Amino acid sequence: MPATHSKVELPTKSDYWLEQMILDMIHSFDGLTARKVLTSKYTYIAIALAVAVKFGSSYLLKKKKKNLPAHNKPRSSNTSKDSTLKKFWSLVKIGLFNPNGAGNSSAMKYKTDPANGREIWIMVGLASLVIFQTYIVNRNNSVSGDLMASLVARDSATCIYRLLQITGILILQSLVNPSVTSLIETLALRMRKNLTMDIHDRYYTDMVYYKILNLDKRVGAPDQRITQDVEVFCKQFSELFMDLLNPIVEVLLYTYELTRLIGSGGPLSIISYVVIAFGVLGMVTPNFTKMSSEVQNKEGKFRSIHNRCKNNAELVAFYAGEETERLKIEKQFEELTSYSDYVINKNFLFGVVNDYFTKYSPHAVTSVIVGIPVFFGRLRPLPKDKLMGQLRYLISVVAFEFFALGKIIELFRKILKLSGMTQRVHLLYQVMDELKHGNSDNVNFKLKSAKAGGSGGEILESDEIKFDNVIIRTPDNITLARNLSFNVGKNQHIVITGPNGAGKSSLFRILGSLWPLHSGIVYKPQAKGSNAQGLHKEIFYLPQKPYNVIGSLRSQIIYPDTQLKDGWKDSNLKELLDDFSIGYLAGRHSDGFDGKQDWDTLSRGEQQKLAMVRLFYHKPKYAILDECTSCISADSEQELYGRCAKNGITCITISHRPALEKYHTQRLVFNGMGGWKWEAIKEWTEESSSYEVKGEDNTFRDDKEEEAVEATKE
Repeated sequence: MPATHSKVELPTKSDYWLEQMILDMIHSFDGLTARKVLTSKYTYIAIALAVAVKFGSSYLLKKKKKNLPAHNKPRSSNTSKDSTLKKFWSLVKIGLFNPNGAGNSSAMKYKTDPANGREIWIMVGLASLVIFQTYIVNRNNSVSGDLMASLVARDSATCIYRLLQITGILILQSLVNPSVTSLIETLALRMRKNLTMDIHDRYYTDMVYYKILNLDKRVGAPDQRITQDVEVFCKQFSELFMDLLNPIVEVLLYTYELTRLIGSGGPLSIISYVVIAFGVLGMVTPNFTKMSSEVQNKEGKFRSIHNRCKNNAELVAFYAGEETERLKIEKQFEELTSYSDYVINKNFLFGVVNDYFTKYSPHAVTSVIVGIPVFFGRLRPLPKDKLMGQLRYLISVVAFEFFALGKIIELFRKILKLSGMTQRVHLLYQVMDELKHGNSDNVNFKLKSAKAGGSGGEILESDEIKFDNVIIRTPDNITLARNLSFNVGKNQHIVITGPNGAGKSSLFRILGSLWPLHSGIVYKPQAKGSNAQGLHKEIFYLPQKPYNVIGSLRSQIIYPDTQLKDGWKDSNLKELLDDFSIGYLAGRHSDGFDGKQDWDTLSRGEQQKLAMVRLFYHKPKYAILDECTSCISADSEQELYGRCAKNGITCITISHRPALEKYHTQRLVFNGMGGWKWEAIKEWTEESSSYEVKGEDNTFRDDKEEEAVEATKE
């Protein structure tokens, strides 16, 4: 028996443009044949489209990967073979579960924070709010449909009741939406705090910060990665968690509602459309991962070159070198803007296609999906008031289903951008761990392999400083000196001379464990333990350009300590300042020794005297004086060496001035060609001096052999 259809009076007008378009289509579309064709093939067409596009899009994506353009492709400096997902998870674990790694004193203070461990509860609360938010949005749409039905039926009582329901729902939404935003920001802040503290724990352990900045150059602009990239990573992860959870909940809910309203054909049609859209977008999607990482690299270089000009502004001004600096800065800026323009062009095509498939085309598809059940499906027998209410709700369900699937497509781009940040932050972690364990890519700093092969040096405890057959080698693999042997006992003051680049300062980089010891034995006080690295306890270093800390006058003097030693008072510090004629510094500020200022504004001579005060506050056994008297008077210089002798401090002086030999009993001379000579100073006068050779080596440096041969021929 042929199917019969009851005649239903359909509404003809609506205040909503999309509903009006559907109503016009309903009244204009007729014909039993067309209805039969669409009814019988509706589901099969959707399934066929889904299957066909699935395999087609996979093929196109594989083909696209093989033919990525080489132009302006960012170069990855990461040597790790771990997958991006594994790197991402390692960072998330630190951000959520492991606030601190090594657990030094400052980290331990942070680890006792009672707020630690709340990140998981924040995520649980965020997930609950997202589910509730999706529910109340859907409930609002359902009640709005009922309100539309009551308006068409002219049922005033029901209309008022629905308005009150909507008002209550809107109040709930106004509370939930800001709560979701607040939790996202809180999660990002907590993760950033955990990651930053963990990075600081690793970065400021075993002089990793020095090795990253001066020895292993794989990590460009580490300050940017710590301060900016970590912040962006945490923000993007928090938003990604929301962006991932929200569309999944919406798709599940609205797919269920759409199936309940019009059957399985509706969801299958939408999924087919999304698969087609995803396949096309896959053809035009640029490599967001590498582009994001490269943009950040170029931003870091641009910031770094600006900081370089800022830090050397006075010297640049003396040379009137602003034009040269400007050209360098603008060259770097041109590279940044050129690549950014390339990224913009890549994003343009993707934006056009993405907007078409995710924002505009769904309107037309929605009309078809909603119209079919009105003609041939479950909505056809409804009276006009109920039909209008159902249409209102159905349109919102289809729209939100499209919107949720569109967010899933957009999620793909966000994941790629986040993976770019993941690569940058993880590379910092990778290099820090490798440097800590002596596995740097720099062949001169693979300490484990060197020691395993028997060629590594050794540092031993002793009351004196002694070098025994030591090789001094730079990070560039240039051997500055071989078989270096000398010793400095108590009160055996030594002056070290030689041309620039001969190895004078490099000697103390090895003594302070800044550079690894490749061969030979070094004896020194405090060779083991927490104070083994650096020159700041029994051996204290005074550079030509003093290091001024941010803080009070007291903190300047006691650096690197953070508190006064037992028995010391500000009056003792004032006496030291007076000894070097800079006692007035304590009176410049109303807060005295607590007063803070920019200490770099002091003259170079004042800064050097302040560094000498720091030396006598710590009273080490040995003082390394690296051209530290270049800006003070001869009287202040004499006061320095006199006080060192009086306090039992043995001086190791780097200087080009023969006049300083009178304060020393021996000297070490580097000839700049790889040779060295250790001599006792038998007699010193302003006219002439006599020396006794105690040890020497005249082996030529690797990079000076040809120069030495030419000099010999001449």
